[in-house]
Amino acid sequence: MEKEEIFRIFDACKPTVAVVREYLEKISKESPLELVFRKNGKDSITKKIDRNMGELVGIVVGTTIFYTKVMTWNDVKFMNSEVTAKDVFAFGQKIHPKAIPLNDTVIEILREKRRVFLQIAEMLELSGFPKTYTQKKYLLFNQKDKDTRSIYCNTESNHNALISISYFLKNYGDIYFFASI
Repeated sequence: MEKEEIFRIFDACKPTVAVVREYLEKISKESPLELVFRKNGKDSITKKIDRNMGELVGIVVGTTIFYTKVMTWNDVKFMNSEVTAKDVFAFGQKIHPKAIPLNDTVIEILREKRRVFLQIAEMLELSGFPKTYTQKKYLLFNQKDKDTRSIYCNTESNHNALISISYFLKNYGDIYFFASI
């Protein structure tokens, strides 16, 4: 059924805003992918989206968890030097001992599941969680070194380039992390 036809039927029902909101909440209660929540120090994996589940920790795809905690410009703007790959890896360790920044391997998962991640982001937002994994551009890290540049990757194209880590954080977006489980 086309969107216009759905809207025509919906309009004919003359739903109130409260009814529309209730319907949106109803259809946004089950994620297409498993989610990790932390409550009272305990992690649980579920497809259920509910504010009472606790803190959203990540999204699970197969044996990979994509963490929702990110490194932002605010996390590094007071540093006296350029951000290095080593700094990024160290930040990941604060999230989880196995967490590392995105790399060439997992960016392919994000490209493949882009629409699903965007759908989950909308569902999470309806339940009061922050949107996550909605960026088109990500930084990829393959080495834990003192380099101040990394690979910039656009998930909607095959455009990759080398860019300053600090510049990316300040102008393009956040740095995301994952772990194999």
